[in-house]
Amino acid sequence: MERNFFRGSALATWLGFTATFAARPLGGMFLGILSDTFGRKMAVIVSVIGMLAATVGQGLLPTPRLWGNDSGMADLGVGLLFFLRLVQGLCTGGEIGAVTTYITEVSPRRSMGRCVTCISITANAGFMLARLVVWAFQSHFGEGSMLDWAWRWPFILAIVPGLVSVWGRLFCLRESELFEEEHAHSEISNSDSDNDLNEAVGRPKDRKSTRRQLMEFACTHFSAVMIGIGGVMSFAVFQYGGLVWMNSFLKKHGAPPDYLMLAGTCSRLLQMALALPVGWLADIYGTGLLMLAGAIAQTAAGLPLFMALASDPGSVANLFATYTVASSLVTSLQFTVYLYCAELFPTAVRNLGVGVSYNIGFGLFGGFAPLFAEASLEWTPYGPGLMLSLAGLITSATILASVRCQRTGRVQLAHIRPRPYMGTWADGDGSMGAG
Repeated sequence: MERNFFRGSALATWLGFTATFAARPLGGMFLGILSDTFGRKMAVIVSVIGMLAATVGQGLLPTPRLWGNDSGMADLGVGLLFFLRLVQGLCTGGEIGAVTTYITEVSPRRSMGRCVTCISITANAGFMLARLVVWAFQSHFGEGSMLDWAWRWPFILAIVPGLVSVWGRLFCLRESELFEEEHAHSEISNSDSDNDLNEAVGRPKDRKSTRRQLMEFACTHFSAVMIGIGGVMSFAVFQYGGLVWMNSFLKKHGAPPDYLMLAGTCSRLLQMALALPVGWLADIYGTGLLMLAGAIAQTAAGLPLFMALASDPGSVANLFATYTVASSLVTSLQFTVYLYCAELFPTAVRNLGVGVSYNIGFGLFGGFAPLFAEASLEWTPYGPGLMLSLAGLITSATILASVRCQRTGRVQLAHIRPRPYMGTWADGDGSMGAG
């Protein structure tokens, strides 16, 4: 993308990368309202269709390299790229909220942590397979062909797993029972309280407007949203500032390409292997405790990890010890971030709550982390490492502050599974009631 669309500018490339993340909160809001109104199943179907269309469409765009820098078609291609990435971001933002909400609501409570970490397993499998496909095309066709035309095929071939996913969601998913119970209860309550009023004023019964839903949500759940945003920050920054951007940094600073690809693949495999044990720990000791442990680990390790990598990018041993093993351990401890966000909100607004809090945190901090990391090198050679540690520190402070708020009765941190969360220290009056 850097050489095909952005004339070799790394900053322009990362700015284009952030377009996807800038749209995530809007997607989280739109599909969150859709899911909380019409059901979880509809939202996950709409989101995957949109992501599939946007991904395949990127492989069909005209490029400045193909048409020339002064061509109108080249400018059209860059414009369409931003548009498709915005669509991709809208649908991805809705996807994560809908899928997280659905899994938390259909999972057994005693194994909810392990079920939710399956999101991390599939996400890492997708990253890993994408890297392997690109690497296979690069090895087979060479750099020249990849720049000219072969770069398109990984995007176009996404149609195969995409159609399988669409089929599975259409015919194999059942609606969340928690949503159906909440929806049925809401319908009965509304019909009893609203019918007489509507008849008296002579108007039909309507659903709440989107604007009214958002206003009520913002007024009632503002604290939960802020806790979710702060809790997501550490994980988001490490994913895109510590793994995705770092891969680009290492490639430019002398890391052997084949070993870098192998290190990245092994990192994803290790994260997949660690996901279920982390979920099991969350089921035993609590989501909040695991999130706090991961944030503290990132605070302590962010700067040293980057300094170790930057000191000798060409060392294969250094590459595997830091980029593969240490980074995987830090990020894996935070795989319960999805459950952390879902627990913050009651069933009636859970999808909207996750969609807003997770996507603002991930889009704002994760999406801009590569751009900030790249720019920070102009100020200090330790900028990216300081960014990683600072993000961990902010999430640690957020979690500790949220527990303090729960102890004083100002917020409820766990609406589905109050125990385990973070031990009796998190219980305000000695109990944590479900909402």
